[in-house]
Amino acid sequence: MDTNSLLVAKWVSKVFPVIRYIILVLLAIIALATIVLVFMQIGQGGNSTNVITGNTESYYAQNKGGSREGRITKLIYICVGIMVVLSILFFISFNIYDGEYI
Repeated sequence: MDTNSLLVAKWVSKVFPVIRYIILVLLAIIALATIVLVFMQIGQGGNSTNVITGNTESYYAQNKGGSREGRITKLIYICVGIMVVLSILFFISFNIYDGEYI
């Protein structure tokens, strides 16, 4: 027996692989949702500059948080944040349990 391996109970050896698969499926779903949201947002550029003032931000651009574009942007940030958290949890699960059991 290797002294560096962490021996854990059998319930952990049964639960952690399932948790990893669930995390991977959630990551795939969130990634696909992020891709769809980004494609929905691509056609909404509109980086025009005001000729008189040189201002690149219109009133609409400054207050678009409540609009459809603003909601899509918020959803993208939320999806990316969830992906980061799930990725961290996935790799932490390998430090907790790496396949050895009693």
